Amino acid sequence: MAPSHPLSLKTRLADHDGDPVYVVWCQMPGEGQAAAMVRAGFSGVVADMQHGFFSYDEMRLVIQATGRAAGVPMMRPPLDDFGMAARALDAGASVIIAPMINTVSDAVRLADATRYPPLASRSFGPAQALDLWKLDGQSYLSAANDLTCVLAMVETAEAISNLDDILGVDGIDGVFVGPYDLSINLSGGQVGGASDPDVVDALPKVVACAKKHGKISGIYASGAAQAKGFAGLGFNLISLISDAGLIAAGAGAVLEDV
Repeated sequence: MAPSHPLSLKTRLADHDGDPVYVVWCQMPGEGQAAAMVRAGFSGVVADMQHGFFSYDEMRLVIQATGRAAGVPMMRPPLDDFGMAARALDAGASVIIAPMINTVSDAVRLADATRYPPLASRSFGPAQALDLWKLDGQSYLSAANDLTCVLAMVETAEAISNLDDILGVDGIDGVFVGPYDLSINLSGGQVGGASDPDVVDALPKVVACAKKHGKISGIYASGAAQAKGFAGLGFNLISLISDAGLIAAGAGAVLEDV
C-alpha cells in the first residue's frame, strides 16, 4: 500500500474519491493570505515563481504557511530552474508544477532533480520539510518519492505531440495544462485561453492520455464556471482562480452590499 500524508496531493486525491481537488494560484507573496485561502476551503496553494513576484524566502514562507494550515503546498519554479524545484521540496512543498516541459529529455531532467535514489538524483537536505511534514530523515527519504508529485506543464504543440512519452517517464506523476500559453502556441500568436478551438480539441486528449498512464491531469481555470467544465472533462487537479482574481471577486461582492 502506498504511504499517505495529509500534505500529499496523492493522499488528497485518494480522499476525494474521483472528485477534483481545487487549489488557488498565487503570484503575490504573503503567508497570511495563503493560510487564509486554505482555511476558507481551498485544498492547496500554488506559489508561482515563474510569473509571480516571489523571492525564494517568500516562496518558502508560503509553502510553510500552507502546510501548517493543513493545505497541500505547491510551487511552480522559474523556467528551466530544476534546482529551485528541488529547493521548494526541501522547504516542504509536496507538488512541483514545472513549466514548458516539451520533450522526454525535459521530463527526465525534471525527474532527476526532484526524485531521490534509486529513482533519480535529488540531493538530500530537507530540514524544513522534515519539520513541516513531522517526519524524521529516514522516514521522509523512504516516502518522498511516493508522497510528492511532479507535474509537467503542457503548454506547446511539441508537448502535446510528446505527451504519451512524457507521461511514461518514471518520476513524472502527471501533467498540468497552461491554457493561455497553449492557445498562443497552437494558434500562432493569439491569446485564446481555454476557449481557443485547438485547446478545446486538445483537452480531452490530455485527460485520456493521463488516465491511460494512471497519472494526474491538472489545469489552470479562470473561475468557477470554467473549472466546472474542466471537471466535467475529467481533470482531477484544478487551479480554480488566481489570488488577484479572488481578491477582485471578494472586493466586488463586498462593494455590491454597500
